[in-house]
Amino acid sequence: MKPFPMAFARIQGEFSGTSWEAVAQRFDELRRENEDFAEHQYVRDIVTSVLDSGVADRLGVTTSMHDLVVVSLEVTGGFYETIKVHAPGPLTRVEPGCFVLTFSGRKKRRHGREVIEQHSITDAVPAFWRLVEDKFGITPVRSR
Repeated sequence: MKPFPMAFARIQGEFSGTSWEAVAQRFDELRRENEDFAEHQYVRDIVTSVLDSGVADRLGVTTSMHDLVVVSLEVTGGFYETIKVHAPGPLTRVEPGCFVLTFSGRKKRRHGREVIEQHSITDAVPAFWRLVEDKFGITPVRSR
């Protein structure tokens, strides 16, 4: 798969994200205000799974337009490895019914420093958690 423009998010310095509850509320507002926003439901499903996971306090979140940018809050040193959940849009053209996850890290891991994965939206929540577990070592303690 070819890299997408602006596919990777890099966060350095102090992390100043938002709360998972605020992100959930924002996605709910967007869906109420725009019927076309239903195609973003998989992003909202991921947010719900984090809120239900018992580990939301270990994962930081911010948004970039309608994308989620997730970091491990257990990291220190001013550089955050990031997982980005891409919402549908012109910068992330994928096959119908699919979405993209990206990882940007400092350390070379099993799959490298920069990873792009395309998944079916029906696999969004499990795909997200597989990447979180693989890259951040964080596993939900409650049912997803």
